[in-house]
Amino acid sequence: MQSKKYISIKQFCEKHDIEESFVLVLQEYELLQLQFKKQEAMVHYEELPLLEKMVRLHQELHINPEGLQVVNQLLQQVYQLQQEVTLLRQKLDLFDDL
Repeated sequence: MQSKKYISIKQFCEKHDIEESFVLVLQEYELLQLQFKKQEAMVHYEELPLLEKMVRLHQELHINPEGLQVVNQLLQQVYQLQQEVTLLRQKLDLFDDL
């Protein structure tokens, strides 16, 4: 595990003014994956946008972790449907060219 690709949860929480326990709860709900290095929880940089989104939803809209799990699942479904629509439009364009 390269530490350059990870940020400590402690640093993240201090910057975003949240409790570390909140991030640990997000891991319990399988909303993100944490790595532990020398007893310190770390999050991969690729997971930061999702973590920041969950923090904003929690702070601004007061959504609890269970609600965040539902919101995340719905957002994933919307993203998949958008990809499917894009693919179908591309296929339709091929038929229009014939």
